Amino acid sequence: MKRFLPIALAVCVFTFCAALRAQPFPSAPVATNAPAPPQSIKLDVLVRDKDGEPVHGLAAEDFALFDKGQPQKLAGFTPVAADEHPGAVQVLIVVDMINMGFNSLAWTREQIGEFLKQDAGKLGHPTSIALMTEDGLRMMSGSTTDGSVLETGFEKLATNLRAIQRNGGWAAQNTIMEMSLNQFTQILAVESARPGRKLVLVISPGWPMMPRLGSQEDLRAAQWVFNVDVSLTDAILDARTSVYQLNPFGVGSRTLYYYQSFLKPVSKVNQAEYPFLALGVFAVHSGGRVVIKGHDVAGEISDAVRDAGSYYELSYDAPPADGPNEYHDISVRVNQPGAKAQTLKGYYAAPENVGAKPKN
Repeated sequence: MKRFLPIALAVCVFTFCAALRAQPFPSAPVATNAPAPPQSIKLDVLVRDKDGEPVHGLAAEDFALFDKGQPQKLAGFTPVAADEHPGAVQVLIVVDMINMGFNSLAWTREQIGEFLKQDAGKLGHPTSIALMTEDGLRMMSGSTTDGSVLETGFEKLATNLRAIQRNGGWAAQNTIMEMSLNQFTQILAVESARPGRKLVLVISPGWPMMPRLGSQEDLRAAQWVFNVDVSLTDAILDARTSVYQLNPFGVGSRTLYYYQSFLKPVSKVNQAEYPFLALGVFAVHSGGRVVIKGHDVAGEISDAVRDAGSYYELSYDAPPADGPNEYHDISVRVNQPGAKAQTLKGYYAAPENVGAKPKN
């Protein structure tokens, strides 16, 4: 299911055009009498017991899957023991230099070095590093399980880079938010081309959440937020990517949990607000997590990487949408006492760009 890229690139053209080359909209399909093929949805599902330990040995009949509250028949089911299948899960560590201050950045670099030296530098999964910077996204060209190789590559990427000065008014914060979302879009586009399941660990306090909208005069901005939300939500699904926000600021930040007020999915344009585009919101909706350990970035990375262990691949044919950009929530239940499933929270069916325009 690769319907994301034209939509995401179209959004980038209208909203982040300074960073990406314009792409044409695809031509409208010729109408036929043949019914459209069902949309296939593939989910990577983690299952844990009441103590948080992974649950192994489940069969297809142990799962119940719901789309918009309606039970769905599984079209595919595969248990995956990642420890027995090297390369089944790939990890990308992203350092957000756009939204991180100098002191936090210096500390983060030290903490990444500590993580890469653990277990004699042997990583459990193919891992790569990317940097979000004011000069654009920088990514390593490949992945490795050798921590020393990764550390050397990281230092080369970070050479002559510096944190962005975040002071400024609304316009400056707006620019930083758009720059961040643009590079996040590019990361998902790259991950969609890689096979298998991916974990994207973004070390970041999050980009600016901006003021909430409150009047009909803000309809254009609400439309922009909605379009970006649709594109990025479905990009996460297409890329088979779980996003993790690793906050380097520790437990004392005043806005640490503000994103939790915006976890309800946006199903209509008039519900859209800037904070719905927060990194923490995308992390939770993707089946990832927000990990906060109080200035322990190495510990946060280790915590998130544990989710790259055993999991289950489930697939099903989604029910047809009643209209464009219809949000479908996903629920997976496990027939085991105390067991809980962690996976994608939902997607937008029949995605359609409905007029992505600059906010201003």
